[in-house]
Amino acid sequence: MKYLLRASLLFVLIIMWGCFSEAQATHIRAGDITAQRDTTPNPNPRRFFFTMTIYTDQASSAEDPIVYMNMGGGVVLEVPRLAVIPIGNETDREVYKWEYTFPTDGTHRVSWVGVNRNNDILNMAPPSDQRSFFIETVININALRGFNSTPVLTVAPIDIAAVGRTYVHNPGAYDADGDSLAFKLIVPRYEDAQGRITVVPGYSLPHLTFRNAGCTTSDASGPATFSLDPLTGQMTWDAPCVKGEYNVAFVVEEWRVSPGGGAVKLGEVVRDMQILVRETPNRPPVLEPRDTCIVAGTLLKGTVLATDPDGDLIEITVAGSGIVPPATFEQTVREPGQAAGVLTWQTQCSDVRERPYQVVFRAEDVRPPGEARLTDVQPWNITVVAPAPENLAAAAGPGEVTLTWDPYTCPNASTMRVYRREGPSGFVPDACQTGVPASTGYVLIGEVDVSTGTFVDKEAQAGVEYCYIIYAVFPAPGRGESLASNEACVGVERDIPYLTNVTVEETSATAGRVLVRWTPPEPGQLTPPLEYRLLRKQGQEAGEGYVEVFRSRNMADTSFVDTGLNTLELGYRYRLELYQAPTAGGQPTELREGAEASSVRLEVSPSAGDEAAFELTWTYQVPWDNGVLPHRIYRREPGGDLTLIDSVGATATGGSYTDSGPGLKRGEDYCYVVETAGAYTVAGLPSPLLNRSQEACARLEKLVCPPELSVDALDCEAFARGPREPPFQNVLTWVPASSADCTQDIAFYTVYFRASAGGEYAVLGTTEETTFVHDGLESYAGCYAVSATDALGRESALSNEVCKDNCLGIVLPNIITPNGDGRNDKFRPAGPGASFIRGVEFRVFNRWGVEVYSSSAGAGGGDALLINWAGVDGQGNRLTDGTYFYEAEVEFHALDPANARATYKGWVEIIR
Repeated sequence: MKYLLRASLLFVLIIMWGCFSEAQATHIRAGDITAQRDTTPNPNPRRFFFTMTIYTDQASSAEDPIVYMNMGGGVVLEVPRLAVIPIGNETDREVYKWEYTFPTDGTHRVSWVGVNRNNDILNMAPPSDQRSFFIETVININALRGFNSTPVLTVAPIDIAAVGRTYVHNPGAYDADGDSLAFKLIVPRYEDAQGRITVVPGYSLPHLTFRNAGCTTSDASGPATFSLDPLTGQMTWDAPCVKGEYNVAFVVEEWRVSPGGGAVKLGEVVRDMQILVRETPNRPPVLEPRDTCIVAGTLLKGTVLATDPDGDLIEITVAGSGIVPPATFEQTVREPGQAAGVLTWQTQCSDVRERPYQVVFRAEDVRPPGEARLTDVQPWNITVVAPAPENLAAAAGPGEVTLTWDPYTCPNASTMRVYRREGPSGFVPDACQTGVPASTGYVLIGEVDVSTGTFVDKEAQAGVEYCYIIYAVFPAPGRGESLASNEACVGVERDIPYLTNVTVEETSATAGRVLVRWTPPEPGQLTPPLEYRLLRKQGQEAGEGYVEVFRSRNMADTSFVDTGLNTLELGYRYRLELYQAPTAGGQPTELREGAEASSVRLEVSPSAGDEAAFELTWTYQVPWDNGVLPHRIYRREPGGDLTLIDSVGATATGGSYTDSGPGLKRGEDYCYVVETAGAYTVAGLPSPLLNRSQEACARLEKLVCPPELSVDALDCEAFARGPREPPFQNVLTWVPASSADCTQDIAFYTVYFRASAGGEYAVLGTTEETTFVHDGLESYAGCYAVSATDALGRESALSNEVCKDNCLGIVLPNIITPNGDGRNDKFRPAGPGASFIRGVEFRVFNRWGVEVYSSSAGAGGGDALLINWAGVDGQGNRLTDGTYFYEAEVEFHALDPANARATYKGWVEIIR
């Protein structure tokens, strides 16, 4: 191996290499470049050992005894070939190895341009044998990230595809560091005549090459497909329909997930490969691998089955994932039409990782010499999880719980995660279910180094039964988790008083009352004298602002009625503290952190929309669980008593309810109280804990309903008998809504108008009356709607729409006598629509079809709109008497634009 120096020499090399293209001929079928990190005693993160594998056509006389590898930065290495190995299907595997140390961290591209591809590749523009072959590997070096090797592709791309049969290929990509891999199809690339690396011209995916030939899937269920699974790398072409050579390329991306959950791409490896499609009656074998999971430290013995529809013998081989060896595979059955093999693997703790190991099996049928041998390639995903921590135990102390467990069996784990919940869950993980699912109700409370073996929960509250589960977590890049431990539960001694009630007994702005209750501490747990102190603050939220409202050294005093409160507008929060009463001259000692609980705060509002209903929402912050029992809804009808109407579930912090009747009347006030129900998970405490909200009232306002609208009609027959000229007017009248649910307290009405059926409504004006005159109009056409606005400023929906249109029909004469006697001197339209003409395009022709007169009148109005032709030509000269033909394009003022234009054709005779 030799360095070729930098840019000038590299340019000369490329020119010289181009001279060899004819001699080299065509032979390259596939290839890829991989890199292994430095594994010497003093490793350098920038030093790599590279391997390039190319697959060549045995029938070609071309040779690559030396290749020139572009290492980036102007460095080219001369690398000799190490071996040429026949691997079947008329293909040789050629191997090149070298090492290189990059001068800096960063992203580096290692590439090779080979000369040339095979001829007659069907899915790229010809001549394909003039397209060079380009592959590269991208390496992202970061010394802080540590050492890394690229993925290795363990399955050779040599399998034959058959017309009409599904073809599969899997590269058997394996990453020794346990990084995540992603697979993406790309367009193959080559070096053009200017030395630029670009995509090959005229490329299409194989299944699209003959898209107009009716290619279908192997079962003829639909058009042919071609796919690459982004997670497993399984390539599937279902199915080829034209024999020949095809080319595909894909990239294997390598991603490393950080402990914080982010991911960085470490690099990528490109494989460029051909697929040889042949016509053969042979059918490929079918593999039946199965995904599995195993606990590290146990022995895996898995059976892989294969069948052949033609009854051929089958050879099964295995590759991929870096576990073979130490795992072994032995084919145990080799009979006509069926085969089986056993994969044996003694797993260890070092095998634990998050992503499964992908073992790729290849089944090939055995055919007579000269016949195409077909294959099936399928991945078997094996997930290795860590064993559960053993003998988790929990011991309660004053205000804390201590957890202990056996030394963990896998020393390569990094941390132990600790989860807690109140009360047992009964969770037992499935055979390979790692971690603790959120559905169990467990919450993460801490992590410790895996070697610690103990954890102290200092947040435990007295009187509560706590349960714990732990599991081990493994470090990046492989990561992974263990099964969960046994569930360990313990009760903390109940040596404190518990708040049980904060219930509103009276709703008032000045004389509200709240009853607060609690339980006494268990006798014998604490040394008297003891003292209760009850404090209160406005609002439900925790914070500052507490004032003391009650104090007692009598442990039998377990309730207090707080009076003179504004329970109508405010919620309240109470804090109960227990002190060791002071001796002479001493200060009291608070024995436990004080418990806090709020009153229930209810909000009531009419439901949005037209439905007669109220929306109720209530909130609270309490130390017991209000989400385990139904809450009761009480309603007071006008002049009546509170009546239970329903019960509903709620959450730990609040609930909601919609009261939609029946029997709710608009215009009436309704009042509500919610009674919550909850409980502690502590044995011996009262249950259920019932607490009422304040009484909240709201009015179900009457609706603002739209009126019923009408407009005066236009009688076209009467209008024709007595036509009128603009301006016109439309008279609107409406009747207010009379339903009992509709308010009659209307402040004003708003009139809306649009000039055409497809236009937007605009406000014409407002009125307190129930009639409106829209005047000053050049036509009657238009649509109207009216809304009502009540005294509270609420506007109704729009009323029914009423529309009015013009009379559109006209009549044109057949005779005019332009002799100046003032009678029938001009050609002009008549009929009801004549008053609503917006414009006219008018032309007159003689009997030989020659145009003799034309006029155009627009929106200017006046006589011009009525045509008013006096039997003259375009220069105003009299036309001779006789018959003439006309065409009139008439535009009307019309409600519907589709009716606004009409064409009239006919004849007219001039007689003087």
